[in-house]
Amino acid sequence: MVATENSIYVSDKAKAKAIKLMEEAGVADDSSYFLRVGVVGGGCSGLSYKLDFDNEIKPMDQVFEDNGIK
Repeated sequence: MVATENSIYVSDKAKAKAIKLMEEAGVADDSSYFLRVGVVGGGCSGLSYKLDFDNEIKPMDQVFEDNGIK
């Protein structure tokens, strides 16, 4: 795991949306959860981002935190 601070920027609007989605997923009160961002192949349309909530940091993950969102 590589921990890097301030390598991404999370706006106030993005933070509010992430918190709302965490509440809807039922994980907002569990501080072990974070927003996982991944890239997946999309065939003819190229690459796309995949967003999910997770509570397990894997060995090759890079961890970023900004505006209270990890």
